[in-house]
Amino acid sequence: MRKRRTGIILTVIGVVLVVFGAVWMTIIFPALDKVPADLKRAVQYQGTLSVFDSEVYQLVTYDVIVTRSYHAVSCRGDTLYLEEDVSFADAQTGQEIPLLHSVGLLAIDRVSRMHVPGHGDKNREGYWSFPRAVKADRNYSLWITENPTTLEARCVGAEDFRGLPVLVYEAATPEEGLTIPAGIFTPEMQLYQQIKMKVEPISGVTVYFENTLKRTSKLPVFDDVFPKTGDMTFTDMIVSESNMAFTEETVAQLVHDGKFYRWALPWGKTYGPWLAVGLGIALVALGSILLARKAGEAPTVERVQERDEGC
Repeated sequence: MRKRRTGIILTVIGVVLVVFGAVWMTIIFPALDKVPADLKRAVQYQGTLSVFDSEVYQLVTYDVIVTRSYHAVSCRGDTLYLEEDVSFADAQTGQEIPLLHSVGLLAIDRVSRMHVPGHGDKNREGYWSFPRAVKADRNYSLWITENPTTLEARCVGAEDFRGLPVLVYEAATPEEGLTIPAGIFTPEMQLYQQIKMKVEPISGVTVYFENTLKRTSKLPVFDDVFPKTGDMTFTDMIVSESNMAFTEETVAQLVHDGKFYRWALPWGKTYGPWLAVGLGIALVALGSILLARKAGEAPTVERVQERDEGC
């Protein structure tokens, strides 16, 4: 009876492990491996920002810290609505620069991490961030906030970044730049941008980001001698120029996240569930062997020795 009970227990446990592994791979893990419906995160950049001052008619440069935060507003199926808040602060004083503050509403697919066209406050396309399983031989169209269209990110190499294997991607505008249409209070501008990113390929976490951005526009230039009465000409001038990169604190946190997901994702997606399936199959086989042996054993017959009775 003990062997039979052990065989049944091992078989049941094995079946449970096989079913659990299959359900985990096909249902549970895919539901977990999405952008969280309650996402709340922020990254920071530090660098210089030069803005055209119409009073002095030249660029004024600031040392700034930029905070880009994302907060989940609502989730409808796999479409997640995110509020993107971008704030600028003087790096020396910590005082915010309200003129540069902006807020946007994004709509992204929780699985692919791509923008959902026709949703949000703009008709965005391309990727919000790099997806899982980034491939070195593939280009990725990224939508960068305040750009009029996507930029194509292409892999230019691989390296070890602070103990983490990463792929290095670069993206840039065409030589002639991108045209930003005129707004109610802003003139038409040309945008020139170069971006360098380092991406942990398994998770798609961007652990390093460096951005050089320049905007130009045709601004009126007055006659030096007779500024009020002389001829006025329109000349291409730099409206704003910036050089930004992730802060050290942001890089350290993202590298930590990249190292965690680098081993957690393969174990959660493949190694762990297949280990459960393999162990379950082994237990089912062992339980079946024990049950078969018990069934094949001959019943034990107890022999009773006759006793001679004396007269």
